[in-house]
This record gives sequence, C-alpha cells and structure tokens, in this order.
Amino acid sequence: MDGLYDYILWLGDYPFTAVPFQEVDAVILCLLVYCDFTPLFEQADGVYLRDSQKMIDAGEVRVQRIGKPEPFIQILKAAASSRRFGELYLSGYVDIMLSENTIQFSAVSYHCDAGWSFIAYRGTDCTLAGWKEDFMISYKRTHAQELARQYAENRIDSDHVWYIGGHSKGANLALYAACTIKQEQLSGVKGIFLLDGPGFCPDVMDPGIINRIESRVTRIIPGFSVIGRLFEPKIKCTHIVRSAVSGFNQHDPATWVIDHGKLATLSQTDSSSDLIKTMLDNWIGKIPREDRDVFINDVFDALGSSGAETLEGLSDHGHKGYEAMINRFKESSEVTKRILMDLSRQALQVIIKALFHRNES
Repeated sequence: MDGLYDYILWLGDYPFTAVPFQEVDAVILCLLVYCDFTPLFEQADGVYLRDSQKMIDAGEVRVQRIGKPEPFIQILKAAASSRRFGELYLSGYVDIMLSENTIQFSAVSYHCDAGWSFIAYRGTDCTLAGWKEDFMISYKRTHAQELARQYAENRIDSDHVWYIGGHSKGANLALYAACTIKQEQLSGVKGIFLLDGPGFCPDVMDPGIINRIESRVTRIIPGFSVIGRLFEPKIKCTHIVRSAVSGFNQHDPATWVIDHGKLATLSQTDSSSDLIKTMLDNWIGKIPREDRDVFINDVFDALGSSGAETLEGLSDHGHKGYEAMINRFKESSEVTKRILMDLSRQALQVIIKALFHRNES
C-alpha cells in the first residue's frame, strides 16, 4: 500500500504547472503545518519549503503533534527536497500558545507559481491547553476560531485563487474561517479541505451556515473516525479513506493509503466508530451547555494538577502526578462527578454493543 511519502516520491519531479493541484496535495499541505517553522521565520518574512532542509539535516525539526515524529519527518524531508513541494513559498507563519488563556493557534500560507495559494491551519498539538480548547467548541466560540477568521481576512484577496484547509482542530478552524469571512473574500476561495475535523456545535453556532460554502468543501475522514464525526458537518462531498493502521491511529493523515495517486476510499465507516459517535452524540446532547463549561474546566484542572503541560507529559510525573489528579477529581463539582458517571454508563453500553456485534458477525 502506498502512502503520502510514496506519492511525493512518485510526483515529486512534476511541478504543479505540469500536474495540477489535487486532493492528496491538500492532505500533504495540511500535514506539513504541524512542523514548527519558527527557526526559518526568525530572520525572514517568507521562506521556501526547501529551506526546511536545514532543520532536517541538523536534526532540529520540532513536530507539534502527538505521535512518533519519524514518519512525519520522512514526509517533510521528501517534500522539501522535491521540486513539486520544495518550490512552494511560505509566508504569514503564526504560532501562538497561551496556556493561561487556553489559546493554541498556528497557520501558514503556501504560494505556488501555478497561481494559487493555500492557507493551512494546524490541528491540536500535544499541549493540554490545545486539547482543552478542542473541547471548548461544545459550549462556546473559541479564541482560535476568531484568530482563524482574522488570519483569512488578512490574507485572502478576491483577485487570486485560494484554498483553505486543516486537519483535526485545524479543519474546524478552516471551516469557521470560510463560513465567517466577508463575501467578497470568499469569492476568491476555490476549495476548502476538511481532514477529519469536528463541525459546529448546534448549541453554539447554526450548522446551516455551512450552506454558504458547501459546494466548495471536500471533507475527508478515515474509516475509523471519531474526532471528525463530532458535531458531524453535513458535507455532500465526503470521502472515507483507507488507512494502513487500525482504530484511533487512523486519525493521522500520514497513515492514509494512496492508490495510483488518489486517496484509496471505502464505502462506509467502521461500525465500531459508528457506535462511539452515537454514544458521544447522546452523551453530549444530555449535558446542558453551562455544565459543559464546568466539566471541561474541572477535567483539565485535574490533568494540570499533575504538573504536566502536555498529554505526553502526564506519565512523566509518576505516582505523585497520578495521585494529584485523583485528589483533584475527588474535589471536583457535583456536576463533573455526575457527568463522568453518565459517561461510564454509556461507555459500558457501547462496549457491550460492540461485543454483541462482533459475535453476531
């Protein structure tokens, strides 16, 4: 099975003027924004992707996402050394992390000599602040969403062809930006790519606003999709892609399968992820909007009490960190305790249904 790395090796010698921009290119650009380009932009307003070779050769690439960095670095290295991607000009790189205000936002603009530009929004990194902001979309509009709109409004002009995209939370930011920018700017947007990201909570924002842009949107989710089915946006052009791995790991675009230069598709989503989606929809739907605020603050206060600032760091603080989290949960509000208990019951029901389904099959 081929992947993004193989695609770059296959088409890397062909510029976009020879082989036009296509869906797999959008997936690669949305993935590459997980690279911390800060060192390249410290002394320049713009750089070429090939300039990232310096960081790669020096072993200084910082990958701002959960998971092993090696597959990502392999893809970045292949893209930077290729003619197709290496000659893309990058500008407007932004990377904001304010833990005290629960803001995690990053974006970059790619520019191609073929006459188009692409805004890519980074998804959630490994910080607790970033993940907390993900959950906040269930009860409010977030700072990152507003930053995404401002970024698009400051970059897009109607006299130029633009694409917008992102993965995970980045997809939600791309969706929000496209739905809220001025109409005259939207006229310059040719396509919007949403890679396994959540939609809008109907208690916070009318999902009908998507009708404004639906004809320009391509939504891509893996067979086992959970994040991308939260407040699932109703997009006609939705592709379900095959992954080389199983379960939640399919959320990583680096695992998606390429068949003859196209995304390898499936006819339907995995039945286990369907059960999880149903559980989460029912669970969230039962929680009043004001209680979601209390619950999410309690949960992330407990996680932060361990001393960790990232999800990966939760295990680094050992028994004392675990003990601190448990004690904080014990002190949490009755709202949080009730919600956690309800989740436990619903999760048990999903497990039983999944086992029953497996036995029946």
